[in-house]
Amino acid sequence: MSGKSFQRILNYASATGSKVIPEHLVKPFLVNHGITVPSYVIVKEPSDLKRAGRLQFPVVLKVSSNRFVHKTDVEGVLLNIRDSSELKRSAAAFRKRFGAEPLLVEEMVDGGVEAICGLIHDEDFGMCIMIGIGGIYAEIYRDVSIRVLPISKADVLEMISELKGKKLFEGFRNIRIDKAAFTELVLKFSAIGEKYGKHILGLDANPVILGKNYATVVDAKMILK
Repeated sequence: MSGKSFQRILNYASATGSKVIPEHLVKPFLVNHGITVPSYVIVKEPSDLKRAGRLQFPVVLKVSSNRFVHKTDVEGVLLNIRDSSELKRSAAAFRKRFGAEPLLVEEMVDGGVEAICGLIHDEDFGMCIMIGIGGIYAEIYRDVSIRVLPISKADVLEMISELKGKKLFEGFRNIRIDKAAFTELVLKFSAIGEKYGKHILGLDANPVILGKNYATVVDAKMILK
């Protein structure tokens, strides 16, 4: 199944001529590799919004397009949509701004610590994996740790210990996050890098929301070589 989802990504790149893979194709690929993402619905036609009724509100509305690598820069993310009526109005507004681009509706993930996990192809070292403290300030603070693939569980734990924010993983100020779930997520990203590294320039999960018993990839983007 995971091979089929990646083939859809390759087919998309071939058909569009774009190396930037939109989130509505990346999320199913991650799910097929055992990575947790919020429950979501892909909206390509107005009638698709009806399927969003099975989601638990509040939800997030996003534009999912190869034209917008950083969705927040174009105001392509709307949080805390409380009911179906508000979602319908918001989707209509997105249609006016973004045309026929696919939309992604997904459940909000409460609280937690924002982390980041990503694959990066380095010209000298090959496929590498990076983890860090994530969210909108990740590019400013650069609290990250990087290893060349492949990596082991011991490597992941060592990477976490190198972060300035490592205390967040150890119960700092009664913050409870699932360190084991994040470790497993990082190892799954490592497996993706080993299997598909010849195709992938970068795969970025930011943020990964870490809670008491979960590690959920809220936003993800992929760029092919």
